[in-house]
Amino acid sequence: MSEAETENKLTSGFRDEGRRYLKWGLFLFILLVILTGSSAVFVLSEKDAYAPYRLTYALDLISVLHPDSYNPGQLIGRARKSIMEQLDRYSGYLEPAEMERVDEEFTGAYGGIGITVVSHRYGLLIMSVREDGPAGRAGIRTGDIIFMVDSTNLAESTAYSATFLLRGPENTPVEVKIARNEMQDTLHLKLIRERLSLIHIPYAGITDNGNLYVRIIDFETGAARDIRKTIDTLYLPQKDSVSGIILDLRGNPGGLLNEAREAADLFLDAGKLIVGVRGRSYWKDFSYYSTGRDMTDNIPMAIITDRGSASAAEILAGSLKFAGRAILVGDTTFGKGLVQEYAGLGDGSALRLTTSRYYFEGGVFLNDPDAEVIDSAAGIAPDYYIKLIDSYDFPLALENSFLMREFAASRQNDIIRYAPFSEADPFWLEDFYQYAEEHGFAYTSKTTEAAQAAKITAALENHSDTVFDAIDRICTVSHEIDRGQFQHYQDYIKRRLYQIALEAEFGTEEAYRYAIIPYHQDIILAERLLSGADND
Repeated sequence: MSEAETENKLTSGFRDEGRRYLKWGLFLFILLVILTGSSAVFVLSEKDAYAPYRLTYALDLISVLHPDSYNPGQLIGRARKSIMEQLDRYSGYLEPAEMERVDEEFTGAYGGIGITVVSHRYGLLIMSVREDGPAGRAGIRTGDIIFMVDSTNLAESTAYSATFLLRGPENTPVEVKIARNEMQDTLHLKLIRERLSLIHIPYAGITDNGNLYVRIIDFETGAARDIRKTIDTLYLPQKDSVSGIILDLRGNPGGLLNEAREAADLFLDAGKLIVGVRGRSYWKDFSYYSTGRDMTDNIPMAIITDRGSASAAEILAGSLKFAGRAILVGDTTFGKGLVQEYAGLGDGSALRLTTSRYYFEGGVFLNDPDAEVIDSAAGIAPDYYIKLIDSYDFPLALENSFLMREFAASRQNDIIRYAPFSEADPFWLEDFYQYAEEHGFAYTSKTTEAAQAAKITAALENHSDTVFDAIDRICTVSHEIDRGQFQHYQDYIKRRLYQIALEAEFGTEEAYRYAIIPYHQDIILAERLLSGADND
């Protein structure tokens, strides 16, 4: 057989083999269409189905043609960030470590040492300490500063990132270095992490006016159970002597929809709409109605809210308000009428996606169902509005400086020994003013800032001496008013220092009982309203 004949025979064989593969391929394709129905046609016809392939192919080209810039993890991360930016501000990508924190919220417990912290110039300032946790048993106090965890210096860390260092698996060790008394005393402690349940209610008790006051700080897993337990232990045994209920949701960022729904169900008779959910897809539309009997027998109820009351906190407040069960006292809520769901990506990371809006009795939506999902809602307006002293500019600036916490931590015995609400000023009040000045605290109001800006503009634009002198006088007067803010807010400063000192020495319950409930304006107003007193 010649070489040409051999080649023709081989070619013919390959063709026959190719025909057989083609027949089998067509058969399998038809079978795929039959088995999967329209979804197979959709996948084959939908252009977007090829988008992941194009991205993968682009990365392959970059690796070959532009190897110096080839970093697949970084490139994918940037692409992922760009995708998330096209969605609403509540949707996003969660790294595995961040998803672990979410899982803790779902389980209602975490591995840690039992403290809450905020960022500080030297590290982490401890805001509260759990008495039943490793930190509390080791003698760590409110006002202490953690400046090192294991071998990591925390001076440049945020509270969020440093929390990953403090938390960890149960029974694992963590070493902390702590500064006390303005960095003068240093403690080096080795602690063993424990499994700690999340605290949803830091304080609940009967006030001197006979109202059950319940402070709720979140709606993570177990919150509704703890609210029920509070009613069982504090209200039901003495309900004849309790005249009203106050739920304090100030600064409550929310949590899980089901926790808020179950909490609302405790205070409603059967058949009341708690919350409805309208989703992007038809199977996401559903409504939750109350199922039992009001555990509190329709006793008068007030809910305290502010701009920090969001998400699930708004569900509880809104459901009881629009069902006519409770009045709202304080400020308008945050305005987050959206629901997010989590979808794992197989490697521990996940997507958090906004899937629906919720509404209350009467079809009241926080987020307009016809608006873009990225829009912010107006929030739920209170029935009785009150602007708290600690929401004004000077108290906020003083609070954000952390100087009150530092001073109270160093002088807590002096502060506690003096009843800060008498007519005479305590001897340590002037000491605090001096302390703040020595630590560089200087308050500048918006009026002073505007006057100073006007003075610069007048000089640049060469205005007349008359105009310049008038602005200069305004600056001088405004500056003097700023300097007088310490005296103007001295009652607030005394009570706040007393509260911080009590909490550091005796714990959260004592601070609520003696320094918060008797003097907080919104709690006082809520009690007056529940008693039927005129609030004018």
